[in-house]
Amino acid sequence: MGITQTTDIHPEFKIFLTDIQNTYFCITALVTDSQADPINITEVIYDHISEILKDAGAQIVHERIFGNIDINKKLVESRNKTIRQKFPEDPGMVTYIEGESCYGNPLAGVQLRAFRPSKEQEMVKIIREGDILRGRMWNRNGAKFLQFQSLHDDNLSNGQNRRNQAETMFRKAEALLKSEGASFQDVVRTWIYVDNILKWYNEFNSARNTCYTEFGLLHNGDVNHAEDIFLPASTGIEGKNPKGASTIMDLLAVTERANTGVEIQPLYGIRQRSPYRYGSAFSRAMRLVEPEEKWVFVSGTASINEKGENVHIGDLHSQVKHTVEVVNSLIRPEKASFSDLCEATVFLKQKSDFSLYQETAESIGLSDIPAVYLVADVCWEELLFELDAAFATQL
Repeated sequence: MGITQTTDIHPEFKIFLTDIQNTYFCITALVTDSQADPINITEVIYDHISEILKDAGAQIVHERIFGNIDINKKLVESRNKTIRQKFPEDPGMVTYIEGESCYGNPLAGVQLRAFRPSKEQEMVKIIREGDILRGRMWNRNGAKFLQFQSLHDDNLSNGQNRRNQAETMFRKAEALLKSEGASFQDVVRTWIYVDNILKWYNEFNSARNTCYTEFGLLHNGDVNHAEDIFLPASTGIEGKNPKGASTIMDLLAVTERANTGVEIQPLYGIRQRSPYRYGSAFSRAMRLVEPEEKWVFVSGTASINEKGENVHIGDLHSQVKHTVEVVNSLIRPEKASFSDLCEATVFLKQKSDFSLYQETAESIGLSDIPAVYLVADVCWEELLFELDAAFATQL
C-alpha cells in the first residue's frame, strides 16, 4: 500500500504510472519522437496501458487523447482496436482535444485515471443519456463518484453563437448531475477546452457566471468574499475538438458524501486570490479527501499576481518560475510537493519556447514529470505558460 511512481521509457515515448494505494492509477503517455508514426505509436501505447490495467484489475474512469484533429478518427480507432483485445466491453469513451505537441508528433500524448474496485458494488458503471455515452460512475467508501466527458452543445443548434453554446454545455452538465442525484455543489474539477479562447474569453466567463448563478453557486456578485464561495477547480484553455463545438468540458463530481469520510473543499492560497475577483468562476485548487488518501486538483495556473495582474510579461523563464511558486504555495499547506504529482498538462503559447521551458524546468527540478506538453493559447495574450496538475498523498 502507499503511493508509488514509475516511468517506463521507450525510444518513441514515455509512460508515467502513479499507483495510489493500489486503488487509483494515473497513467500519462508522452510521445517524444517527432518522427514516430502516430497510428502505430497509439497501438503500442495502448498495448502498454492495457497491460497495466489488466495487471492492476483497474477500470478506466477518465481518459483524454491530445493530438491533431485531422487524424482523430484514426487514432481513436487504433486505441479501440488495441484496448478491446483485453477489454472487449470497453465503451470507447475518450475526450479528444487538439493539442499540438511541443515534441512535434501529431500525437502529443494520452492521460487517464483508472480505479480498482475492491467489491462488486464498486464496479465502474457507464452513464448514458439515451444512446449517448456521457460518463462513468463508481462508489467508494460509500460516496458516489461521477466523471462526465466531452460535454458540449450536442446539436450545435446555436450555430456560431459561442456564448449560447457555452451556456448549453453548463446546463447539460447540471441536468446530468441532477439525474444522478448530484449538482454543481458536488463538482470537484472541470476541464474546459475553448476554441479561439483569446477571441471570447470574457464572453465565456460571462456565460459560466450566468449558469453558476442559476445553479446557486453565485448569488449577488459580491467579489469581496470571493474566497468563501464554493467553486470547482478548473482548467480553461485553448483547444479545438472533433465535434466542432466552441467549447467542450469534462468534469468530476463526488456526491452522497455524508458520514463517509469523503470531503471536498476549494483552496485559494495566498499568492493568487480567487479568480472570481476578476470574473472567472473557479477555485485555485480543490482538496478531495478520502479515508486513505488526499487529492489536490490544481486549476490551470499562470503568471498572475495576488492582484490578478499578469506579471513577467515576455519572460517565459520567470513566468514558469512564478507559476510553480504559486502551485507550491497551494500544495504545501496540504503537505504535498511536486514529488506527489500524478498528472499534469503543460501549455506553451509558442512552440519555439519549448527548449527554454525545458532548461527552466531542469533548473527547478521539474524536468521529468508525468505531463503532456502542448502548444496552446492561455486565457490572456500576455501569458506564455500555464500548468494544471493533480497531486495525491497518503493519509
